[in-house]
Amino acid sequence: MHFLAISVLLATAFSAVTSNEEAHSLVNEEKVNDTLVRLVYLQILRGRDGRDGVSGRDGVKGERGDKGEKGETGPVGPAGPKCGGVVYTRWGRKSCPTGAELLYEGITGGEANNSPGGGANYVCLHKDPQYLSSHSPAYSGFMYGTEYEWSNGIFTGRDQHNAPCAVCYTSTKSVKLMIPARTSCPSSWTMEYRGYLMAERDAHKRNAVY
Repeated sequence: MHFLAISVLLATAFSAVTSNEEAHSLVNEEKVNDTLVRLVYLQILRGRDGRDGVSGRDGVKGERGDKGEKGETGPVGPAGPKCGGVVYTRWGRKSCPTGAELLYEGITGGEANNSPGGGANYVCLHKDPQYLSSHSPAYSGFMYGTEYEWSNGIFTGRDQHNAPCAVCYTSTKSVKLMIPARTSCPSSWTMEYRGYLMAERDAHKRNAVY
């Protein structure tokens, strides 16, 4: 009898424990089911998305990044346009210096040495002139050829000869300069030609430029 009573108590205790675990499991299932129902309702009853909000202010400027590596050298570009170049007159010669292009060969011309009027400058006259008009007005100026005349023998065999000239063009230069009383050019400049300064005699009426 004593042994039987203990068995009944153990069975009863075990049965009670089993019932509590089942009850706890049922409660958890109800909570899970309730959560799922809420999620379903939220999905069904959820409204449309609202409008975009106002843009926020710009953030603080970040620090400057590291300098990148040097890129590869690009291809060579096309040749640019030619520079303007320089045109000049080489007096006393029929040709141009090496590297310069001869535009035309001519004869030095100007007003008569005993005329107080007319142009004061020398010009390089083309040997094949073109006439704009054949009309001869009552008042006019004249154009004469220019010749060498000296007695000190600077140019042997040239006395009383016409003074030639050549108009030259060089594309590799951009400016020209004539320096009186010098036979050399400044550093980094290139000499085109050198010579003597010449003008009318001091007793002549015509005051010509050098």
